[in-house]
Amino acid sequence: MKRSIQKGFTLIELMIVVAIIGILAAVALPAYNDYVTRAQVAEPTELLGGLKAPLAEYGANENAWPGLVQSDGTNSQTVAAGKIAVNLSGKYSTLDDKVTGTYPEGSVTGTLRANSRAAGQTIIFATTNGGQEWTCTGGTVIAKFRPQACRAAAASGT
Repeated sequence: MKRSIQKGFTLIELMIVVAIIGILAAVALPAYNDYVTRAQVAEPTELLGGLKAPLAEYGANENAWPGLVQSDGTNSQTVAAGKIAVNLSGKYSTLDDKVTGTYPEGSVTGTLRANSRAAGQTIIFATTNGGQEWTCTGGTVIAKFRPQACRAAAASGT
């Protein structure tokens, strides 16, 4: 009698592989979604971070907060007195066009757009000393989606 040699995998071996892939996918997809949300929340944080130095400089020189005007990137735009040209919008967020508060206290808010996973939520950069120090723990974005520096004592959960 000639013994046949097995070629390929058995059904049970294939089912085990499919089950393992399913378990890995079930764990990986929620983590991936969290990372995507964190990346989108990083955008208004970066836009707001870029405002800190110009706002502090303007505030120190004028003893008041400026208005903010959307920059078109060419520097050909005429900016009225009492305003500075900055980038107020990104793919996933927009920034307020004013500093809320009276110098030296003030805050600027970034709001996530409808196309982001955290749509409508806000992150706030605030200062109490004319822009020498800024905090970013305000707003409605939950702590786990914020950059590490903005997580401490964030208002809306962990």
